Amino acid sequence: MAPSARRAMLLLRGLGHSGLGWHCGPAASASWGRRWNSAEAAVAPPRPTAPRTPITSPAQHTAQQLGLWYTMPPEIVRQLFSYGGLKKEYTSLCQTFAETCLMVREPALTAIDLIRRCDLSLPPNKLFFYGRDGCGKTLSLAHTAHYLAESGWLLVHIPWAPNWRRFFKEVAPSTTIPGQYNHPLDATIWLQHFKTENGELIKSLKLETQQEYVWSKREIMAPHIPLLELVDLGIARARYSTDIVFALVSELKTHAIQDRCKVAVVIDGINTFFSPVTRHRREDRSIVGPEHFTLFQAFMQLFGSDWKNGVMLGTLDRIANEAARRESHLPRYVLRQKGWETLDPFVPIPVDDYNEVEMRSAIDYFLDRHWLQNPMAGSDIGRRELATLSAHNPRLLADVCRPL
Repeated sequence: MAPSARRAMLLLRGLGHSGLGWHCGPAASASWGRRWNSAEAAVAPPRPTAPRTPITSPAQHTAQQLGLWYTMPPEIVRQLFSYGGLKKEYTSLCQTFAETCLMVREPALTAIDLIRRCDLSLPPNKLFFYGRDGCGKTLSLAHTAHYLAESGWLLVHIPWAPNWRRFFKEVAPSTTIPGQYNHPLDATIWLQHFKTENGELIKSLKLETQQEYVWSKREIMAPHIPLLELVDLGIARARYSTDIVFALVSELKTHAIQDRCKVAVVIDGINTFFSPVTRHRREDRSIVGPEHFTLFQAFMQLFGSDWKNGVMLGTLDRIANEAARRESHLPRYVLRQKGWETLDPFVPIPVDDYNEVEMRSAIDYFLDRHWLQNPMAGSDIGRRELATLSAHNPRLLADVCRPL
């Protein structure tokens, strides 16, 4: 549990003098039960229903739906987020609630509107969410990714880029590029993710390879082979998977330039590409920088402005940096000079904590899903205490509500 959440829980356990009496232990619960007489129970507010919208298409979301919850269809969840893209805590909540709901918030609507108005004949527009920890950057990214998938964009989606720098499964020296290092297993998993997200769209677009690829003396892929065959080879042969990711990204960039498809680059924690350190060391114990990871270089092909029919979307997250550089969440700080120059120009989209309308909506949703068991949580005093304990932060609100 994060230190802020731990402090909130300590405050929560000390609220025996408050009107709610939300103690976590059985003895405290019994004590509160004795004090809560029938007269007090009679004034408990009725349990509210979640403020929902029946509109499940992000393309139809407008300011009229702000603060409302929309249910993401299960088939979309399986298509887009089977291999990541939603935080583990939120995925656990969705499993508990037996549904995947997102709140319609201003940052996602801003991004969707900007994408809708993009001139695809120009270099890609770059839109990045930024904000404090737990304010909803990843869920805003997920909402926008749903819109992109629904609108016929090919997704080049990295659910959480820092994993390749810190929690990689395997790193091996490249057999094709001296001095570079590959992520065989991570690249294989990403190719599976890419195929799940885009398989049907690639078939309908009939995309093919543009050049010949020689993987070994016996394994040669001729031009004009369906692009999915390239993906399938990378999934079946982890030895070549990293190089195949590099080739796939190059092919998608070429197809976009030739007006055959629209490509959306969606990266959670994109600033990790510009961190100078990783957790992999050479045999002499020297640190391997991210610039020596073939997988990072593959996606950085799309960071420039030398192509069209594309858009870049991501989050700038201080947690994606190394521990020594997390003092601020602002874009200029988390990107460093190198990242700022590489991604310039871009549009920063701030993601703030809940406002009053969103806070009430979130509490109503937790009450509706019985995540908040205490009926007094819906009262005015209950809502004020929850707002105070969570500081209107979405993640901290979920942590504070967990034992109630």
